[in-house]
Amino acid sequence: MNVQIWTLDPAKMAYVEHVGPYEEVGKAWEKLCGWAGPAGIFTPKTKFFGVYYDDPREVAPEKLRSEACITLESAVDAPAEIKFKDFPGGKYAVTTHLGPYEKLGESWLKFYEEWLPQSGEAHAEAPCYEQYMNDPQNTKPEHLVTILCMPIK
Repeated sequence: MNVQIWTLDPAKMAYVEHVGPYEEVGKAWEKLCGWAGPAGIFTPKTKFFGVYYDDPREVAPEKLRSEACITLESAVDAPAEIKFKDFPGGKYAVTTHLGPYEKLGESWLKFYEEWLPQSGEAHAEAPCYEQYMNDPQNTKPEHLVTILCMPIK
């Protein structure tokens, strides 16, 4: 597993919350993109992130908390279901997952169970992020690129 340590920059984000199985977070993406696209929010600099708060091995699927997020260049108005936050940035261990989203869990397990214990690093008390580098609507699943970001102390 190729892992690097990055310092991620702070960013302003718009997001939609999701509670339920991680596989169903697409509903949150539909709401977020359904607002952002017509509102002209997307730019070439927009980044797309998924935030995952819970370990699916420890939390029941119907209670898993996640967010669909996009970065913003400036403050905007939005309906109530769209929320805003400041991503603080910081130190992250990052690795790349190549392939379908359905296999992301396997990459996270390897990251946590193989890389982290032997790395000398410690997980920080903050959620993990996934940065989606291409559009699943027009990219074959085997060509999807996702950057996994684990906060570290």
